[in-house]
Amino acid sequence: MGRKGTLNMIMNNMKPEKATKVLAKTMYKELKNNGFNNKDIVEFSKELLDYLAQDIKKRQTERDKQKEANLLIG
Repeated sequence: MGRKGTLNMIMNNMKPEKATKVLAKTMYKELKNNGFNNKDIVEFSKELLDYLAQDIKKRQTERDKQKEANLLIG
């Protein structure tokens, strides 16, 4: 079974809290096994958080625009 199939099994058959722990552990092991050091893993984590922050900001901006449009309409 390929990695994508394994990931789908994890995400579909576990509660989100458990799946995130398994996914984090798997990613950590993969990074270490592929030569990433602790500093690299911290950088990876920062990048992941940056993507999350960008997504949150984008969604908030979209909600703000929708609220503004609703105020103008009605």
